[in-house]
Amino acid sequence: MHPPDGSQDKETSGSMPLTSTFSQSSDIHQRTQQFTEVHLADLQKLFEKETDKTGVLDKNGFVRIMKKMLNVSEEMLEVLFLKVDSDCIGYVTWQKYVDYMMREFQGKEEMRRSQYRLRFHLPMTVVPLHHGSEIVKVTFITQRFKRMGNYLTVTKDGVLQFWSETFSMMSSFRLTQAQPFYHHQLWVTDMVCLHNMNLIAVALTEQKIEFFDISNHKCVRAFTFIDLDSCVTAMDYWSDYCKAVFCYGDTKGNVVIFMSDNVAGGLFNPLILSRTSKWEHWTNVSLRRLLNEKSPLYRSFRMKNLHPNWCQQVKFIPQLNVVISCSATEKFSLVLIILPVKEPEKPRLLLLALIIPPLIFCSRLSSLNLRKGILCFDYCPGRNFLATGGYDPHIRLWNPLVSKKPVWLMKGHQTSVTHLLVNSKNTSILISISRDKNIRVWDLQDYVCLQSFCGKLFPLGNCPITSAYFHRDCTFICSTYNIGVLRGYLESQGPMKTGKITTHVTALCAVLYSKIFKQVVSGCLWGTVSVWDITTGKKRMEFSVSGTQQTELTAMSLDESERCLLTGLRDGKTQMWNYNTGECLITFPAQDEVEISGIVHMDKLCYVTGWSKRITNFMYQKAKPEFSCYHWQTYHTEDVLSMAKYQNQFLGTSSYNGDILFWNVNMMKPILRFNASQSPLPLQPKKVKDAQECVTKTQVSSGKSEQKWAHKPPTKFTGFTESRRLMSAPPVMKYRKDKDQEKQKSEQ
Repeated sequence: MHPPDGSQDKETSGSMPLTSTFSQSSDIHQRTQQFTEVHLADLQKLFEKETDKTGVLDKNGFVRIMKKMLNVSEEMLEVLFLKVDSDCIGYVTWQKYVDYMMREFQGKEEMRRSQYRLRFHLPMTVVPLHHGSEIVKVTFITQRFKRMGNYLTVTKDGVLQFWSETFSMMSSFRLTQAQPFYHHQLWVTDMVCLHNMNLIAVALTEQKIEFFDISNHKCVRAFTFIDLDSCVTAMDYWSDYCKAVFCYGDTKGNVVIFMSDNVAGGLFNPLILSRTSKWEHWTNVSLRRLLNEKSPLYRSFRMKNLHPNWCQQVKFIPQLNVVISCSATEKFSLVLIILPVKEPEKPRLLLLALIIPPLIFCSRLSSLNLRKGILCFDYCPGRNFLATGGYDPHIRLWNPLVSKKPVWLMKGHQTSVTHLLVNSKNTSILISISRDKNIRVWDLQDYVCLQSFCGKLFPLGNCPITSAYFHRDCTFICSTYNIGVLRGYLESQGPMKTGKITTHVTALCAVLYSKIFKQVVSGCLWGTVSVWDITTGKKRMEFSVSGTQQTELTAMSLDESERCLLTGLRDGKTQMWNYNTGECLITFPAQDEVEISGIVHMDKLCYVTGWSKRITNFMYQKAKPEFSCYHWQTYHTEDVLSMAKYQNQFLGTSSYNGDILFWNVNMMKPILRFNASQSPLPLQPKKVKDAQECVTKTQVSSGKSEQKWAHKPPTKFTGFTESRRLMSAPPVMKYRKDKDQEKQKSEQ
């Protein structure tokens, strides 16, 4: 893109685009998207033209440059300047602007991660079952435009059960009761819900697919597919209430697909199997006849011998319009079937022939050949990844169109991976299960494992997990002979009670309002600070002030300019933050490792108090640079619980024993005392007779005169160097008018 002056520089054509730099409101946020069309090099040239030899730029120059790049009001650009100039020196540099932009991006990226990262908390809730057979499938069915639904489970011996969302059993049916003439045991291999038709399809070992009507929590046999080539091992169904796809794979490696372009008229060819509201008569439907009958709206395909072994999983991916099947074989481990869009076309095959050579573990006496293959897969539409797992304990991420090598390899499991689930609500989360019941939660943005649960933590028995389902409310369900339920929560919200949504994980410490930025700053006891846009209610920034030790946040305050945030922790640490970027500017020296309960910034001084029973003021000396720390001579006899300022001349503090002291900051002494338990009128503060006794005991013994505040000899601490992480933002709170006053004094 050309710079505004019309010049063109070929060397800057490939530079990095500029990201959105401020978000005062939703309108500003939309307009700042235009920044992505501007190159940093072009903007740097404008900075160099406008700045003087010192390389600094005042507010007027900054607004003038940005107006050339972005068509927004001057008020919005002035807000951006105040955010960049967080140390209030009245000017910015190019390096300072880049620092602000990068740190804002890092803070928002970390906030974005915490909003999608999923966490599960133990213990697992186990629903015991007493039918003595493992569960083959767990799924959830809901009606259209309804929030409530029901869980369905089917066992290997054919017991179908309906469960509420809290896993209280509603009804139970035995699917094989209507056919007592079977002489051998009938096993269920898979089940799938046809949610828009109130049907379930159950695959049986006798080479049949039974369809049952489950309206009103009942189970009525509707029709049966017969004349199958072999036993069905995996099924899948998808529908958007206009179109539908039903597919299955069998033990011979065949894949059969049924497509309906008018699902309101039925899923299968109505000439052979018409859709009715009530299935009064059970009918047998020949699969061969259904496949041979042609119809423009109801198409069917049979892909023979796609795999040399049986099909482990089959699934339709609507984003790609493909049906994917996998098998635990070396060749043709994964096959993508591209479905035709028009009637005359035939499905095309895109083979991901993941030819994985066998691993041979040799010993002196014997050898074991482990043939690798794909046992499970799932598709991540947000990242366009295909995740696969198999006998190899690694999880591979593939580009569906490139089959030469995986995009990423995620290691962590020790045994074969049997289940993979991508969160349908948040496609950046992948859940994997291995044969040893190890459950892992993966972040597909950073390719890291967020959580790992050992199978020994779950009282599900010794057999592997047979089925898994991830519900929309961050609930994970897995099954063996029993049902296990893990409740999940987003990292940014923390564990929540059912139906209760909060903005913070724990109780709030303070809520502050910045008039210049029109933002609300809130902090909780866990040390998480959130910045909210007052006009839209959206969260603009989130960062932690407690560090890795998770120390409680006990006090918060804005500085005089309302551009920086002061925080106090339970361990006595006091810090200053740029809350628009989440960066720590200053770490104040801490003599007393006790809780901070009050912070006030007034007249370029920071006043801190708490369980130390006294007030300490800090002043940063720019010339040296160093801190000047001064402990006031007088202090409370009990812990100070809160502090507030009045007219930049007075401070008010309240202590545990009910005393409220009104201080003159110039005298550094209390001038009034209030105590509601003694008198409704102001009282005179009383001094301690023996000051040295107060120094050693910090609490005055009872005597004839009741003591309300203690006296201590003055102590001044200097030489504390600042602990800062910003290189281009000095922490001095200095205004432009203050610099002008100093110039006038020097001239006089």
